[in-house]
Amino acid sequence: MNAPKKERLQVTLARFGLASRRGVVSMIEEGKVKVNGDVVREKGFRVDAEKDEIVVDGEKLSSDPREKAVYIFNKPKGVMTTLQDPHAERAVADFFKDVPLRLFPVGRLDRDTTGLLLMTNDGELAFRLTHPKFGVKKNYRAKVKGVVTDDAVKKLEKGILLEEGPTAPCRIRIEEKTPRETTLSVELHEGKKRQIRRMFEKMGHRVIALERLGYGPLTLGDLRFGQKKELGPREVKLLYAAAGLKSS
Repeated sequence: MNAPKKERLQVTLARFGLASRRGVVSMIEEGKVKVNGDVVREKGFRVDAEKDEIVVDGEKLSSDPREKAVYIFNKPKGVMTTLQDPHAERAVADFFKDVPLRLFPVGRLDRDTTGLLLMTNDGELAFRLTHPKFGVKKNYRAKVKGVVTDDAVKKLEKGILLEEGPTAPCRIRIEEKTPRETTLSVELHEGKKRQIRRMFEKMGHRVIALERLGYGPLTLGDLRFGQKKELGPREVKLLYAAAGLKSS
């Protein structure tokens, strides 16, 4: 058997399930990671997980990176998509205290957005599911203030300019209209911060309610608010395929 090759520090940390690739980069930049006793802030620093002593937040890296898990969670309103937040009344971590694995959320849903949130300890999977270049779809139902016109829908679908740049093309369908509000289905293949809310606000429509209904091949099904379930082999295979990976 060949000796393991060295790999970038952020790849190792993500592979061991500490956080997504973006999350572990933040850990490195904040000086939370030591390799063989020295703080490492260099993202491209190369390590051998079997030979080097890697310590994160004072805890030695020892979890088995081969033990992967993915959970689907129906996030209620008011729950923060965070693992630690002293200012949050409720966080997603509160719903996973009975799971003996270090899980982290795949992307984020803001405090007032409900619905499908994935939790995993597979950093590569999380990276691919959230990075726009892999184009994994996410489906939402949005209820907005006012009557959204067909012309507004076409403009949003083509992409509009936000502060950090233009949004990618998306698919939007009007489900219901009343004189006061419009309900729409929205399919995105990217995930800018509070994107749907900001898109509609740009067109003069405040989002009243927002729920994520699907992520790649997955849907909430009959999962109620606050409930979770671990994905079975078939669901895992479909999700990994959507991210361009093979499930082990």
